[in-house]
Amino acid sequence: MKRLYKFLVLCLLIYSEHISGQTHWTAAEGLPTGEIQQIVALPNGQMLVNCEGVFCLSNGRSFDIVACDQNRCHTFRKYVNQYGQMWQGDSLLWLHDFYRAYLFDVRSRSFRYDIESRLNEPALASFLACETPTPPPTEQQWETIGEYGIRDVTRATCDGKGGLWVGTRANGIWYCPPMRVKPQIITTANPLIEQARSTHDGSGRMWMCKPDGLTCEYEGQTSHYDRNNVPSLPHNRTTFITQLSEQRYLLCDSLCLLGYFMPEKMDFHLLNTSIPSLAKYRHIAGACVIDGKWTAVYTQNGIFLLDTEADTLATFPTAREIEQYSSKYNCMLRDNNGVLWIGTQNGLFRIADDKAERITDLNNHCIRSLVMDADGDVWAGTSCGISRVSPTVVNLGKSDGIPPVTMMDRAACMTDDSLLVFAFGGSEAVAFRPKDIIYEETPSSVVFTRLTANGTPVIIKPEVSLAYDSSTVNLQFSTLDYISPSRTRYRYRLVGLSDDWETNSEGQGQVSVTYTMLPPGKYIFEAQATTSGTWSTAASLCITILPPLWLTWWAKLLYCLIGLVGLTGLIALYLKKKKAALVRENEARVNLLFELREEARRQFAASTNITPQNIAVNAEEEQLVSIMLKAIEEHLADEDYNADKLARDVAMSRASLYNKLKTMLGITPTDFIRNVRLKRAARFLEDTNLGVNEIAARVGFVTARNFSSQFKKMFGLTPSEYREGKN
Repeated sequence: MKRLYKFLVLCLLIYSEHISGQTHWTAAEGLPTGEIQQIVALPNGQMLVNCEGVFCLSNGRSFDIVACDQNRCHTFRKYVNQYGQMWQGDSLLWLHDFYRAYLFDVRSRSFRYDIESRLNEPALASFLACETPTPPPTEQQWETIGEYGIRDVTRATCDGKGGLWVGTRANGIWYCPPMRVKPQIITTANPLIEQARSTHDGSGRMWMCKPDGLTCEYEGQTSHYDRNNVPSLPHNRTTFITQLSEQRYLLCDSLCLLGYFMPEKMDFHLLNTSIPSLAKYRHIAGACVIDGKWTAVYTQNGIFLLDTEADTLATFPTAREIEQYSSKYNCMLRDNNGVLWIGTQNGLFRIADDKAERITDLNNHCIRSLVMDADGDVWAGTSCGISRVSPTVVNLGKSDGIPPVTMMDRAACMTDDSLLVFAFGGSEAVAFRPKDIIYEETPSSVVFTRLTANGTPVIIKPEVSLAYDSSTVNLQFSTLDYISPSRTRYRYRLVGLSDDWETNSEGQGQVSVTYTMLPPGKYIFEAQATTSGTWSTAASLCITILPPLWLTWWAKLLYCLIGLVGLTGLIALYLKKKKAALVRENEARVNLLFELREEARRQFAASTNITPQNIAVNAEEEQLVSIMLKAIEEHLADEDYNADKLARDVAMSRASLYNKLKTMLGITPTDFIRNVRLKRAARFLEDTNLGVNEIAARVGFVTARNFSSQFKKMFGLTPSEYREGKN
């Protein structure tokens, strides 16, 4: 009974999703009420719905209420008995019910209230006279409504994609998609189901693994293999069989005993005894031939390469990359281009040039089966739906007639007449031709359906400004594709925050994106959609987060002015302190220089040993003194050597030399020459026994009398007294 009940529920599910293909919205699915009086298709693809005076807009998944202040709308003087609508241009929509007239602005998707100022426009005469009623369903629409068995109909209209929207008096909205070919659901015994669960080799044979052995169908003949006619078979229950060559197959039984099966010789050669490492694999699920030598063997806990010539094992090149996600391998396929496709419990991988690429755009990542169609495109059966994975990803789900159930492992095939079959139960399967259900259409444009800041709705315009305290910004967008929303994938980004695209492939008809704590600035939100691999033109929305009062441009200007004034004051204070420090430093230097000058003069006056180091305060003066002393020494005995000649020898003018010596020692060049002569004479008196007259001649004095007189003025003693005192 449980199996029968399950079967009936499945049939009911398939009937509701496949036979009717309807979508039904009531108050439980987002409508404000089930009383539908008007449905109007807008240019952007949205549907404006009047629920007995409460308006809402379709958003791809449900409906959003549109605020309307009825007190600001135009009230009729008397009751009218019908609903009406009229377009004024392509952006203004006039609506009326029994009591009021409304004006809807399509661009801002909000109601306008400048109605009274427009009532005298000639174009509104027929509308205000209630001569533009909302049109009733056409004859063809009534036929469709009758086919679907919809009752209590009030309004019907078609959207831009041919879908029929039917409003009812109390039961919400029914959506009837355009008539398209749906997959065939096989729910009874059918050869296609057994064919999907079988193995097809390259020679046209179909192998069926049954509990009592292995069966092969070829050219109308059926052959059966079990331990009765092939004694070398280890077990009658075969897990898989894969053709290696014309005469040899790789076969594995339910006990994970792997070996070569030769049907013509009725022989099986076991590999487990010669390859002990096979014992570590829990369950060997299948094999895929890579080339004449290597065959990939995948299991429930790993994958390896089998050298079918040497009977040895090797590591699968990309196993490490794949097993970051799952080590449970479910299926494998090599396509016409030599690309390997590997399905695991957690991801589909495309292997080319020894590189693994994980396909991330699938609605479900548990891959159960892989099959190639007549065009060489690869299809995957998953735990919820079917996807075409090459050349681009197209996800098929409930809206495409694919039941939301798990496909069976390795139970998919293509028939001779290009029919794809996927088994999803013991006696159920789905069959279709790819070209019948995949429409390579230009992808629909993305429509922004809702924008909120801190939960408050914001009118959507090309450029939107939000307050700085908009800590939570939510954007909702859709392609408004009610025919097969599960097939649509989206990507989006917020330029100014990140240039990288984020993808969404939930297939729910609408995407909701939330950003929190966006700093003030200008952002561009972009969104694209695809149904078959080609991305639509990006829809964009400019969002500006306004700065707070204290971060506005004029506040920043004021901060700059205050900062400039403060900086000017600080600089002035700094310069004042710097000047005072320089004055103090200069005074200290002057005092030091004065002290050094005094010390140099004292040294020059007190010592008979004249050295440049003792009478100069810097290197420049030291060099000058050295040159002067050398010049005087060379002309020490020359009584005619005077200040002019000294200035010439030191390459200075007499005035410059005069000023320099006045600064250094406080004496004139003539005094300096005389002092050097006398100090040299004092040294002669100390160190030699030369007579006074000879010493006087040696230091440039003409007469001994003048020498003695000048000597006594400097030293306070006559030359003779000076010598006696030193001795």
